Amino acid sequence: MAIRYTPSLVLLVALLCAAATVSAQGDTCTTALLVSHGFHHADGPSTGAGTGNINCGSPGGNGDWYKYIPTFTGMINISSCNSMNNNTDDDTYVHVLTGNCDSLICLGYNDDMGSNSCPGYNFATYLDVAVTAGETYYIVWTDSFDSDDFYWNLTECFGTVQGEAFHDNNNNGVRDSLESAVNTMLLVEPGAHYVYAGQAVYSFCTEEGTYTITAPNPPLYHTAVPTSRTYTVTNQGELVTGMDFAFQSIPGIYDGQADIWGWNPWIGNNTHYQINYQNVGTETISGDVVLTLDPQTQFVSSTPANTSAAGQSVSWSVSNLLPGESVHINVTYLTDSTAIVTDEVTANVQFTITDTDQTPANNGDSITGHPTTSLDPNDKMVNESLLTEQDVIDGKPLEYVVRFQNTGTAPAVNIVVRDMIDNDLDLSTFEMIGATHPYSVWVEGNEIAWTFANILLPDSTTDVDASQGGFSYLIQPKASAMTGTIFSNRADIYFDYNEPVLTNTVETLVATPESIAERSSTNGLILHPSPGDGHLTLRWMNSAVANARITVFDAMGRSVHTANFARLGNDSARMLDLSNLPQGTYSVLVQGDGVNARTRFVIAH
Repeated sequence: MAIRYTPSLVLLVALLCAAATVSAQGDTCTTALLVSHGFHHADGPSTGAGTGNINCGSPGGNGDWYKYIPTFTGMINISSCNSMNNNTDDDTYVHVLTGNCDSLICLGYNDDMGSNSCPGYNFATYLDVAVTAGETYYIVWTDSFDSDDFYWNLTECFGTVQGEAFHDNNNNGVRDSLESAVNTMLLVEPGAHYVYAGQAVYSFCTEEGTYTITAPNPPLYHTAVPTSRTYTVTNQGELVTGMDFAFQSIPGIYDGQADIWGWNPWIGNNTHYQINYQNVGTETISGDVVLTLDPQTQFVSSTPANTSAAGQSVSWSVSNLLPGESVHINVTYLTDSTAIVTDEVTANVQFTITDTDQTPANNGDSITGHPTTSLDPNDKMVNESLLTEQDVIDGKPLEYVVRFQNTGTAPAVNIVVRDMIDNDLDLSTFEMIGATHPYSVWVEGNEIAWTFANILLPDSTTDVDASQGGFSYLIQPKASAMTGTIFSNRADIYFDYNEPVLTNTVETLVATPESIAERSSTNGLILHPSPGDGHLTLRWMNSAVANARITVFDAMGRSVHTANFARLGNDSARMLDLSNLPQGTYSVLVQGDGVNARTRFVIAH
């Protein structure tokens, strides 16, 4: 909904602005050229002062200085993405400062916005900045990588909207000091524009006109009050405040939730699990969080500190967790040096509360990974490679994890991760699970961007553990996703002003239970009938396996059945009686002597 120029207007506007320019660019802060909304021509930062010792990205040796004083409080955008520039050569770099010339503060900087945002122009610059009416801002283009002349644009929001979305625990309609922000998407119509509300105050640009904001997916057991907010913007620079949503609860609901995600076990070294537990109910809860580690791993430490540890079990006591409140635990664990890359290492987390839990199925989670001999986790993972149509109907979410590591030679000051959400995924259901570092989220169309500002992530040669970061989120398929639909996803990771690191692409296929069984048979493991009542035949079609172990997991990743066999021969069959399990989708894992084979099946009583 932010105002954007169109390519057909760029040439005309740029020429008009260029013709109107009668004074030279400022070379220093005190001689900065005053600018306003529109296109501007920079003569190229071949003279003047860079940003020097101000901690604001790469300082540059020369710079073009501009001064901007907004007449409104809201957002502006600064960009060199336009057709007037030599897209194969111009490499621009911008800094935005505020304060007095003898005491400047960095508000932000950007080098390359990437071809994802400016097609065909990898070296264009893009930066959003929050501004306050009457304050002075300095826009500095430096010669960090290029000193050619170029055109750039300063775009003011026509209007800016602000509000708060919060857990209204006492139902008074006002956000009190202990009431947490709600992690949810808001929908702005007309235009089907999504806004993420998860910070203290959400804010977004708006065009002229009248719009309505709703919360299509409020938190469980909560109602949005009011159900919608309507605003009208008629004047340039208008600020709309008070677009608040108080999420009021259904009393008497006790419900805890726990999730675990992290890095593959690193043979002979320490690595990390991330645990997030939260109160998704409407009453204060207490209890215990218990992590059960794989026998091939050993607990080292955690932040916050654990309450107890015995063998493979590590516990944290939970006391008076408020509705909407969540806690993040960083666990460091050591993987045994005897582990091999074909092993599967599994950890489970369980959040048990003292009261009767409304939905105990979401109190547990697990993570399984293959041990590795090296660590470079600039990657993306998804928890499911296959879904049935029933999974889609049931609204089963996909859990994505993005992991990054600074493998450079200096600390990364700012990291931005950009993710184009598949059109067959329902953006309104986006929900953050957790992150290793403080972050902010921005949504534009189907793209979500995470900004880790001032993360100061050390390089891996200096501190391997601290050089890593990541985050995890949930999102549901659209109800219209049918058999054959493939959800495809990857992320672009920007370390300061470097070219983005592109992660691998992960895919999830919607398939019938029968085709899932057929697809899984290619790894030698066949399970039938599926769907069935739980009386199953397991067939192993590959070479004989000694010391075979069979583990059955439910949809939450919890082990619900195990069996051991001294030998699984070629084309051998084993009967499994799982008829006591409730209906749903399950997976079975066969392990033994270098074999790790998995397939899924469905119980339908």
